[in-house]
Amino acid sequence: MKSQRFLVPTDFSEHSAVVVEHAVDLASRLDAELVLIHVVEPVYFAGAMYGSVYNGPIAMEQVSAAEDAMANLVADLEKRGVVVGGSVASGTPHEIILKEAETANADMIIMGTHGRSGLGHMLIGSVAEKIVRTAKCPVLTVRTGDPSSKAKVA
Repeated sequence: MKSQRFLVPTDFSEHSAVVVEHAVDLASRLDAELVLIHVVEPVYFAGAMYGSVYNGPIAMEQVSAAEDAMANLVADLEKRGVVVGGSVASGTPHEIILKEAETANADMIIMGTHGRSGLGHMLIGSVAEKIVRTAKCPVLTVRTGDPSSKAKVA
């Protein structure tokens, strides 16, 4: 039987920590590997060229901070015996996550959703929804907006 690989997007928030714990629990039960990804969204600004992407010191600092956070998260999970890798990428989150799922040959994407609906969903949009609709592999969503969605620690 081939080893399974789960892609887990994270933004290093408390909500993402809940999702990571669910993924760790599932991976331990199924002897699967975790591939974590964090996507740094480009900073857009209006100036002489509307819609320009800012790649200055602030953007570089965001990437550097994300790389440090990813290294710490991966190290913490490895100490717990989890087979895990992690990466940081820049771009549009749903596009990068879908691309990484294919590149990593993910058997499943495990990600959080805040469970917004109505106007909040319309205004903010949903990365999870875009991924659920277009991913080529199964997607497990963990609703993290509900405080009762505490993960079992593996």
